[in-house]
Amino acid sequence: MRHTRRGVIGLSAAGLLATSAYAAVKSTSRPRQPIDLSSPAGNVTAYLKLRASTETRDVLMWFTGRLDLVIPGMSVQPIIDVESLILRRTERLGELSWTVTDWEAALYRPFGESRYLEPGETVRNPRTGTEVTPYHYTEGPVRFRFSDREPRIVGSRDILPNTGKPFSYPWRVVNDDLWMTKSSYIRAPHWLSPEEFPQESSGKELVVATHSSLRGSLAEIEDPQVTAVRSDFAYSATSSWLPWMKMGQTPGMVSWAEAGRKLLDLGEAPAAQIEMIRRVHPQWFARPEPWPEFTNMYLQHKARTAR
Repeated sequence: MRHTRRGVIGLSAAGLLATSAYAAVKSTSRPRQPIDLSSPAGNVTAYLKLRASTETRDVLMWFTGRLDLVIPGMSVQPIIDVESLILRRTERLGELSWTVTDWEAALYRPFGESRYLEPGETVRNPRTGTEVTPYHYTEGPVRFRFSDREPRIVGSRDILPNTGKPFSYPWRVVNDDLWMTKSSYIRAPHWLSPEEFPQESSGKELVVATHSSLRGSLAEIEDPQVTAVRSDFAYSATSSWLPWMKMGQTPGMVSWAEAGRKLLDLGEAPAAQIEMIRRVHPQWFARPEPWPEFTNMYLQHKARTAR
């Protein structure tokens, strides 16, 4: 669902293991090079350091959270927990020019439990009272092109606004930490038509609002020797129903609330999560790239029902 919610956030073994020797060392003792966040060049450079890297390399983004059902006239009802690991690969193309590619492996947990759902296991939809099957899913590759202009998605459906404006995200500096917060509002054709998938499709269009934050040390961002800053991540969103929920065109939406952080090595990820990803998404570990063609939970649902 990268094009519906997180479209708006690589991993050779050498890439992850060859982290900067500086990675575990604070940069506050080294000379800082002030960054001009009001300029497109400074803005995109800070963002790339927080989100991924300004040089060719791989990082990971780990996060976990919960999905709630929001229905007019009813109390908000939690339905499931989620945990993801994104392989994020930066390719530096030139001065102020990068491609950043995401491959995501997502896992579900039963609401309020620490274990992962077994493949094919059902959960109860609290709105309908029926048992539904939330299959673990993958997303990507999604390739973002970054420069001193607004970002673009390349190689798959680009649903980002195209205004031609300079790169400009909002920033706040608090106690020598740099915060980036941004919101995106998306309407795009649904991957599943309501005529063919009356229970799984919420309608002709997917409607999404996302709000994400990144936080990292300003001292590290202003250290010329640091290309990938360890950052914390927070994300909230509302979106159309997910296909496995089988809500059809019922009025309402899914509420997402997630948080996590950037990892510089696969060994930093939770061991239980890695073990489960190896079980259900073994292709995520393939190199030089996990898989070449774009996929998401909608396309995977369509393929599953076509068998």
